[in-house]
Amino acid sequence: MSQQQFRAVDPAVEVHEWIDTSSLSQLVASFARIHILLAVFDGNPDRWLEMISADGTPEEREADANFLVALKKKIAARPSLLEELRASVRDFARLMS
Repeated sequence: MSQQQFRAVDPAVEVHEWIDTSSLSQLVASFARIHILLAVFDGNPDRWLEMISADGTPEEREADANFLVALKKKIAARPSLLEELRASVRDFARLMS
């Protein structure tokens, strides 16, 4: 009988505790939304908007959806913006590690 070996595998998705950003400053809330957009939705605002449309809370429909629609307009006007945001989040992460 052969013995199986098991290896630890890094998870494909990181799960964090929910943080309510509704009472935080606009800057902090925007940074959190950008991080969520990049980490959870791979930079695709339409995927997040679809999730909000299907299962979103009233707060998400109000604040997050408006943020994402505005961001989509900015990305359309400046296609490099998404990569600039990725670089900024990476730089911030380096500072914190």
